Amino acid sequence: MKQSDIPDERLPIAALPIRPDAPIDRLLAWVVADLQADGLRIAGFRQCDGVRLEDLITGASYPITQSLGPGSSGCRLDPQGLAVAAAAALAALEEGPDLLLIPRFGKAEMEGEGMRAVIARACERDVPVLVAVRSSAEPAWQAFAGGLSHWLPVEREAVTGWCRTACAERA
Repeated sequence: MKQSDIPDERLPIAALPIRPDAPIDRLLAWVVADLQADGLRIAGFRQCDGVRLEDLITGASYPITQSLGPGSSGCRLDPQGLAVAAAAALAALEEGPDLLLIPRFGKAEMEGEGMRAVIARACERDVPVLVAVRSSAEPAWQAFAGGLSHWLPVEREAVTGWCRTACAERA
């Protein structure tokens, strides 16, 4: 991954790298609070406890993990829970939010599922998108987003600034 020193704020999608030393969920919570204080309507989710998504508009909670039983070691991601959350996000996009926030681009998205359709729909509706991307998913992210995305540094001011600029250009 190569981070741009001066991101092209005209691009409709910004990505944040998820790293062990960067508290991405806390950063996203601060950014959402800053943007909502500005009066912006943010669609998408906050990831809570690693096991559920909280809808930023309605406050609804969507479990995204499943119990596999004792001794299981497979992926605990619940594709059905993720699909229900994605359907809610697609519906929210029809209401014309200022920004879409996706807290993870990970395994489901790498496999062509998860929030991919939500991100695509946001782009169709000219809604700027902010996505946090797992390091294992970076190649799949680059292939999916193509030249429409750039990387932001994991810094509150940089992320909030990009969001404000992207929302202002949309308006």
